[in-house]
Amino acid sequence: MNLTPHKILIIGSSSKTSQALVRLISAETSWEIILVSSLITANIHYKNITCYPIDYSQPKDLKAVFLKELPTIVINTAAMTNVDLCETDHKSAWEANVTLVEYIARMCKVTDAHLIHFSTDYIFDGIKGLYAETDTPNPISYYGKTKLASENVCKAASISHTIIRTNVVYGFSAFDSNDFVEWTLDKLTDEKPFNVVTDQISNPTLTDDIALAIIKIIKKNREGTYNIAGADWISRFDFAKTIAKVFHLDESLIEPILTESLGQKAKRPLKGGLLTLKAQTDLQMNFATVEAGLSTLRHHKLTYLIEKDLVN
Repeated sequence: MNLTPHKILIIGSSSKTSQALVRLISAETSWEIILVSSLITANIHYKNITCYPIDYSQPKDLKAVFLKELPTIVINTAAMTNVDLCETDHKSAWEANVTLVEYIARMCKVTDAHLIHFSTDYIFDGIKGLYAETDTPNPISYYGKTKLASENVCKAASISHTIIRTNVVYGFSAFDSNDFVEWTLDKLTDEKPFNVVTDQISNPTLTDDIALAIIKIIKKNREGTYNIAGADWISRFDFAKTIAKVFHLDESLIEPILTESLGQKAKRPLKGGLLTLKAQTDLQMNFATVEAGLSTLRHHKLTYLIEKDLVN
């Protein structure tokens, strides 16, 4: 086991994945955590966690944190993930998903930090489904193109790095409700019929699994590309049905539709998803099924509501 007293810098710390990382790192290690986010309003220090407000359009702000803290590990979860918005606002998408990564990589080289960067199955065209780390990318949306470019930035930077590819990420957050599960729960609680596509297939990924995989990558000092994804290859329609089942809501409200009927600005890879054999064997990961992952999410939500009620 790697007992290095790491200092972990997490960029984009308001994301669901970042929150899962903070929970697990705090519970399982003595590592120091540095959080930066555009949503943080002031410098905060609590136990082994330090928070800094960051304006990502001002590289000097991020540079100051790097040089002050000298992290050993940098985890970048910051990204522009609205696929349709990326299709219409190329400039913002490139700045968030590529230019920022270029700057982070340069600072990792200066400080000799290992970079862990997130990518997506949207770098593939979705023709065959369940892609391996060695499959040839062929993005069909501008979002996918920017994420592939960000991978290439990491590979060309001559730094120690690990690329984590994942898809349809969901998990508990106290304030971030931007994912498919939360969208589905909102629709279900409205108690009105709504449409979900039957022809987009993926293996939805629990943030708790991502966090555990990252801790193992750090402890094992692994580099390269790893697919981190759920155990079930499932359509969005069936995923929504399972959400309704686990949260005891009315699944009859969910009606089938095809992707082409939505008229979305960006193309979606229909048969997406990621093969995880490498992570299973090298990291000894067992990934959650959709039902198990949603049950974990429901438990986190209930625990949070109980604790919040007790505090108030």
